[in-house]
Amino acid sequence: MNLYYINDEDEWQQILDDLSEALNMPTALVDPQSFVLQESGERHELCKAIRANKESLIGICARTQKFMAKEAKETRKPVIVSCEANMTKCMIPVFSDAEFMGSVVVCGTGIPEEEITTAMIAKSINRSVEEVNRMIEQVPFVAQEKIAEVTNSVFNKIHDKKSTD
Repeated sequence: MNLYYINDEDEWQQILDDLSEALNMPTALVDPQSFVLQESGERHELCKAIRANKESLIGICARTQKFMAKEAKETRKPVIVSCEANMTKCMIPVFSDAEFMGSVVVCGTGIPEEEITTAMIAKSINRSVEEVNRMIEQVPFVAQEKIAEVTNSVFNKIHDKKSTD
């Protein structure tokens, strides 16, 4: 059994597209090992730069992803945190009965009350602080309350549909 037992590819794509549009964030459907199966939305320049560098991808993105997967499996609820760069990252876990099937991951917006960690990012991606500051100007900011509301709604939609099938 896998994620496509719960929804077909088109249904997952609609969920990803709707979520990306609602939060102005790129989304991905990932398997239990965090392998990307489907995506929606465009990453902004700062996230592209972070993901293009192996060290920053591991240090900023992967470290957070591993922690989130563990917490999502334990709590069986969406997890919303700040990545090492101080941008929002969300994981909406998908279960079939007690089995963790994978998740919908959403990331890449600034948090209105917090500052994106410019100096650490600049060092990590080997760019100047000025260049990173220019990239930060293009980062969308979304309130944590809105992110929580939307991700919880998607979580409920995925699991309510599954329970009625």
